[in-house]
Amino acid sequence: MIPFLYRVAETFYSEYLNEVYRLTFVFPNKRAGVFFQKYLAEIAGKPVFSPRIITIQELFESLSVYRIADRTEMLVMLYGEYIRISRSEESFDDFLYWGEILLNDFNDLDKHLADARQLFRNIHNLKSMDDDLSYLTPEQVDAIRRFWASFMPYEGNETKQEFLEMWQILFELYTALREALQLKGHAYEGMMFREVAERARRKEEMELPFSELVFVGLNALTPSETALMNYLKGMGVADFYWDYESPLVRDKKNRASRWIREHQLHFPSKRELVPDKPESGKSAISLIGIPSGVGQAKIVNRLLTQLLCENKIGGSDAALNTAIVLPDEKLLLPVLYSIPQEIEKINVTMGYSLQHSAIASLTENLAKLHHNTREMDGETAFYFRFVLAVLNHPLVTLIARAEIEELKYFIQQHNRVLIKASELAVHPFLKHIFSPISNWQETSEYLKIILSEIYRHLTSEKEADKEEVAGDTRSIDLEREFVVQYYKSIIRLQETLTPVREISVDTFFRLFKRLTQNLSVSFSGEPLSGLQVMGVLETRVIDFENLIILSMNEGVFPLKNGSNSFIPYTLRKAFELPTYEHQESTYAYHFYRMISRAKRVYMLYDTRNEEIQSGEVSRYFHQLKYLYGDYFRIEERTVSYDVSAPQVSPVSVVKRAEVMSKLQKFRAGGDACLSASLVNNYINCPLQFYFSAVEGLSEEKEVQESVEADVFGTMYHAIMQQIYNRYRNKTVVPDTLNAIAQNDEYLTGLIEQAFAEHYFRQKEKPRELTGHHYLIGEILRDYVKQTLRFDTAFTPFEYIDSEHRFRSVYQVSDELSVNVKGSIDRIDKVAGHIRIIDYKSGKGELKFKDIDQLFDGSRANRPYQLLQVFFYALFYNSSFPVSPAVYYLRNIFREHNPTVTFEGEPVTDASVHLPAFTEKMNAVLLEIFDQNIPFTQTQNEKNCEWCAFKEICRR
Repeated sequence: MIPFLYRVAETFYSEYLNEVYRLTFVFPNKRAGVFFQKYLAEIAGKPVFSPRIITIQELFESLSVYRIADRTEMLVMLYGEYIRISRSEESFDDFLYWGEILLNDFNDLDKHLADARQLFRNIHNLKSMDDDLSYLTPEQVDAIRRFWASFMPYEGNETKQEFLEMWQILFELYTALREALQLKGHAYEGMMFREVAERARRKEEMELPFSELVFVGLNALTPSETALMNYLKGMGVADFYWDYESPLVRDKKNRASRWIREHQLHFPSKRELVPDKPESGKSAISLIGIPSGVGQAKIVNRLLTQLLCENKIGGSDAALNTAIVLPDEKLLLPVLYSIPQEIEKINVTMGYSLQHSAIASLTENLAKLHHNTREMDGETAFYFRFVLAVLNHPLVTLIARAEIEELKYFIQQHNRVLIKASELAVHPFLKHIFSPISNWQETSEYLKIILSEIYRHLTSEKEADKEEVAGDTRSIDLEREFVVQYYKSIIRLQETLTPVREISVDTFFRLFKRLTQNLSVSFSGEPLSGLQVMGVLETRVIDFENLIILSMNEGVFPLKNGSNSFIPYTLRKAFELPTYEHQESTYAYHFYRMISRAKRVYMLYDTRNEEIQSGEVSRYFHQLKYLYGDYFRIEERTVSYDVSAPQVSPVSVVKRAEVMSKLQKFRAGGDACLSASLVNNYINCPLQFYFSAVEGLSEEKEVQESVEADVFGTMYHAIMQQIYNRYRNKTVVPDTLNAIAQNDEYLTGLIEQAFAEHYFRQKEKPRELTGHHYLIGEILRDYVKQTLRFDTAFTPFEYIDSEHRFRSVYQVSDELSVNVKGSIDRIDKVAGHIRIIDYKSGKGELKFKDIDQLFDGSRANRPYQLLQVFFYALFYNSSFPVSPAVYYLRNIFREHNPTVTFEGEPVTDASVHLPAFTEKMNAVLLEIFDQNIPFTQTQNEKNCEWCAFKEICRR
């Protein structure tokens, strides 16, 4: 296989020899020109002056009187003209989206030399079509009639009315923008192409900076490109060479062939290229399905290693015959990390986008931070998630590490969902970051100060690293370069937006993000040696023996891109503007030309079918398989991953000396106590007991932006305690409870105090509840009122205590005495019986058949709540019978008896069951301290569902 560019270079060198420098070659991209120069140098075998190499865009720029305008500047100009023409009061923020669409439409219109006046006809009545048809083809007239006939009448349809109003001013808007740009000597790309093409059509004399032009490898020419090429051909200074030799590309049934006949007919080649040497045998195509995006990058490593072992990569060009093509550029970094070390040289044509840099992520976080602000106590407050995102950013941490750690602890400990600016101002840099911004001018200065401070600290760190022997400052240099580019972009955007009267801070950040997305930092390397990593468009006119194409999924390659436009499809087609068929033909040509001379082609695709991914292989492979199978040796395979869970060994902790030593703290004389909750933990899972009670491990606290069930229960407990504490050792009657239930002001104060102490964690600062917190407070109010109503059924009763705490030493056996403690939610006396009540915010059982049931950890729904109240009954000293009860909040809205029942009968005297209960509990406590019984995992995996330690157990 002889590359197409090599044959072009050989043809012209054989004719011009050392005079080849007099020619100018025009390529679709710069990469093709670089490869052409390489082949020319190989053919010459000695130093020669290189011909001039330019792209088709550079050719138009060299002939135009305009220079390309900044896109943001054009949006500002377009907005100004729109306000003037439409007399609308629409803000720049609202116009921005439509402005982008209009610029794209105007660009297409000019590149394709469409008649803007006829396209944007002001049609109120279809009869107006008869006024002037001289500039329209029959197809265009028919398309316009069909579109407007289906579109009108618009009466009663607000959307159609708005579209028509916008359509009526589009030609005037288009004209006004062009005139405004002309005054500045600026143009968008389509306008520049049109200006050159119209001069060419009028056969105006142009000052050509070349004697002979050679167009190589172009395709899908726009009418403006065609006009210029016709002009140059007529002057006798142009020659044309098309890469249309592949039978796949020339197949009339293939969309790739759309422009072949037209281009070759109008722009024939003057010279016959050196003939190709066809390869013997068929090219190999391997389709590989991988259920992962990054997994494709891993397969690249395997394929490259295989090619190296088979000596299919190498030679003096060091893998220049091999290319990795990325239709989805997000896979660039995974691919780079997957290239084998044996391949020393890599050339990336795509560059590294600034949008992947650390400073880009910080800017994005700052935009979100200022978008989500609230007013709180007369000052700006920020949402905690975006505050933490900024605080955890490495470029911010670099400057104020100690202060940031303190801030994060403060936010966590006080459960601050909203944090005031004054609370965040613990360091000058942080004070600036968390300063409110009111307009876009402030935003630009705000970002410049942040970037300057970051740059200063990066420079200091670079100097510090230089003093260390092993210091590597390359990553710091890269980040500093990113910061500099961002700073320049802010200044540029600031100057561009000066004419704008008013835009929001959000819009400024959005424009800034769009501006920086186009910035990239090139990778250093040898462009003419090494493995080539490139996007689809970079492969134009270049041939490789080995191709690895990733993301061969339908919708990715070819790209499924329904671009927004004000110009409907029917009119686009009639005026020969680009449509989806145009895009499909273009991508089809790129694909079939790319593989036409390759010996080995590997196509990788993602087999996952989830979210927007279909898991479907590209149509191109199906076409190769069923239409062009005779040309290739096709192999299909799927790479799968063994996702079956490995056999997990049971986790247990043997009670060695150090474990037994830690258990001593629970024995009499130690500083720790066992409680009903810990006993329940042990029964549920001995290993969980070990982690939490013995080792003291717990989940890391996080900010709760909603009121979780445990906090809700805590607040309910606190409110009920406050209500009943006033009646300690007093008799409570129905009137008392009804009066409390009706006193909303009193209950509101209790609710606000409970929120301050247990949710906001600022006991001394109760405040009025709003929003979500107000709704939760009202739910709390309903539960409290219903509890008071529920309690009237037991009146009169004597209220004894709330949150009654006890601590004592419990003799388990002759060898074992342990510390126990507890907190009884409520104790009262009803009809001569002491009630020990536990409040539960969830649901559960009140009945049991035997005591064993309370201690059976294998049960899916063990009534652990009943074990808790019997535990309290055991340690509460009373001369009256003790009756255990549980208030399940989900049951208080219906009539029921909260007293624990045994075989259907209320337990009015717990002492009847305490001997059996004591025996079972003693057995559990002895087991905890038995050195021969390890702490093991529970066999009931339902207990693992909400366990904080399940990741350790791999359950």
